[in-house]
Amino acid sequence: MNCPNCSSEMPDGARFCTQCGTDMTDPGSGPRTPGGTAAAEQTAPTGVGGGANLHEQLKAAMGDRYEMGDLLGRGGMGAVFKAVDNTLDRPVAVKVLPPELAHDEKFVGRFEREARTAAKLDHPGIIPIYAVEHSDDLYYFVMKYVTGRALDQMIAAGPLPIDTCQRILWESACALGHAHQRGVVHRDVKPANIMIDDAGRAMLTDFGISKQSQAASQFTATGQVIGTPHYMSPEQAKGIQVDGRSDQYSLGVVGYKMLTGRLPFAEESVHTVIYKHIFEEPTPVEQIRGDCPSNVAEAIRKSMAKDPEDRFASMEEFATMVWPENPVAGPSGAAPVASVTGPSITDAATQLTPPSGPVPAGGGPAPEPRKKKVPAVAVLGG
Repeated sequence: MNCPNCSSEMPDGARFCTQCGTDMTDPGSGPRTPGGTAAAEQTAPTGVGGGANLHEQLKAAMGDRYEMGDLLGRGGMGAVFKAVDNTLDRPVAVKVLPPELAHDEKFVGRFEREARTAAKLDHPGIIPIYAVEHSDDLYYFVMKYVTGRALDQMIAAGPLPIDTCQRILWESACALGHAHQRGVVHRDVKPANIMIDDAGRAMLTDFGISKQSQAASQFTATGQVIGTPHYMSPEQAKGIQVDGRSDQYSLGVVGYKMLTGRLPFAEESVHTVIYKHIFEEPTPVEQIRGDCPSNVAEAIRKSMAKDPEDRFASMEEFATMVWPENPVAGPSGAAPVASVTGPSITDAATQLTPPSGPVPAGGGPAPEPRKKKVPAVAVLGG
């Protein structure tokens, strides 16, 4: 089955197009616009099913603490609404699981795990969770509202400037390194899950299918292929155990797309894409974009090695090669990669160490480059 709006091939049983977000049960709603919503959703708040019922249910469940706003976006795991926290007087985003799925233990388990996983991660490159709530048939969590747009909307117009690509890759790698050192593998790194805020900073979102290394569950069991095919690592495509190097591969694909304006394997057939991720090599970045620095091209090539053993040992090493002027060091004595069989979560924070000296534990905003200032990414308010 193909999406009626963007013609992308859809996995069997999929409700939402992974490329443009079209709801297969309501194709006439159209794809998501650059603001993150479908054209039919811009005039009034709507639920995942296409009506205002979910909005009203959530409004009733949240009471006076929050003032509900418009729908920001939707996907297979829920809808996201803008709201205002009246107690703290700040805008927030609220992600809610569709009520019709609330009785499905598998979906509820994945949804709640997304909230628990993300809430344990404290890093400026990861969108924080403020609260996790449950009211009757509604499961939802409240998170930071980020004004900006998703990376996939930025690269829709073509390749990005080299400096912009370096900064986004560096910041995303630092955030993933923070997660990996705490036993969390994202498993769905793609442009749609990387938000660029209004200051040009990259922030990771949607840990809904992530896997805590020491607590694998039946919801993400070995043998189940989870993720987005065009950004999927070979080992993930095979349905075998993954660690942080799988995220590294996916981020490498994101970098490839940012630099070249195209995917390494862009065939419409999901099976063909997966086959090529496992068995074929992409055209080298430097052959498509001649002005790509050799260190950046090498970082992309190595991160996309078929064998995880041939990739970087950690996201910190990847970040350092992408932006040598700002090397990143992982925690002393910590394992460089989150292993699926790891016995515990590492509590040490990721250290970011630019040439001018260390920054506070846990990361922090990307330091300014030593040799040149990288311009902020232009974003749209949302």
